[in-house]
Parts: sequence; structure tokens; C-alpha cells
Amino acid sequence: MALATVAAVLVQDTALGAQLDRIAWSQIVMAVGMGVVTLTILATCIAAFLLFRSVRKLIGAVEAQAKALAPKAEPLLTAASRVASDATGMSGAVKERVDEVLQTVQDLNGRLRDLMEETEGRVRDFGAVLDVIQAETRELLLDAAATARGVHTTAEALQAGRSRSPARRGE
Repeated sequence: MALATVAAVLVQDTALGAQLDRIAWSQIVMAVGMGVVTLTILATCIAAFLLFRSVRKLIGAVEAQAKALAPKAEPLLTAASRVASDATGMSGAVKERVDEVLQTVQDLNGRLRDLMEETEGRVRDFGAVLDVIQAETRELLLDAAATARGVHTTAEALQAGRSRSPARRGE
């Protein structure tokens, strides 16, 4: 009887039935949503676990490769270090030689300038000496020419006097 009473109440109150029906549907939708969320979280956890395993395998493979290459890399690193050291030494030596050459060129340039100044002074002095010699030579040549002319004139006069003298003697 109690069931019949409840059924009678339910039939009488259709509004209450509609509300209960909506509550049931919302609970079903919430349960399905919770199931979807749970499945999504579970799928994400499985994907993260698989990714973790893949990364772990990859790290293991990289470590194995590093261990396999380590003995081969050691001589290469040593040789590269030696080459770098040699290159540093060579560049230092080359720089030192270039500095020496530059110093030598600067010294030679200074000496050459001093020599040029000294030579220029000597050339000026020599030019002055030549000017004096030229002036003296000119005067000497003029004197010699004058003397030669005087000797020539005297010789002519003497010769003219001789030619008259024998003629006068013959007269």
C-alpha cells in the first residue's frame, strides 16, 4: 500500500516528476562528463608515462654514444688543443718578427733621413765651393786671356820691330 500511495502522489504531482526527471538527466550528464574527464586525465597520464620512457631511452642511447665516442674524442681534443697552442705560439712569433721588421724599417728610415739631410748639406756646400771655383776660374781665364793677348800683342810688336829692323839694316 505504501507503494500505491507513493505512486498516487507521484501521479498527482507531475511537476515533481518533471523535476526529478531533470535531476536524473543532469546527474547522468555529470557522470558522463566526469567519465570523459577521467578518461582524458588517464590518457594524459599514459601519454606522459610513454613520453618519459621514450626520453629515458633516448638519454640512455645518447649516454651510450657519448661513452663510445669519448675514447675517440680525447685524442681529437688533445690534438685540437695542441694546434691551438701551436697557432698561438706561431702568431706570437710572427708578431714578434713583424715588430722587429717594423723597428728595423723605422731605424733605417731615421738613418736615411739623417743621411739625406747630411747629403743635402754637403751638396749645398759643394755648390757654394763650385760657385767660388767658377768665379775664380772665370777671373783666372780672363787674366790668362788678357795675358795671352798681351803676350800676343807684344810678340806681334816684337816681330814687327824685327821685320823693320832688318829692313832698316838693309837700307
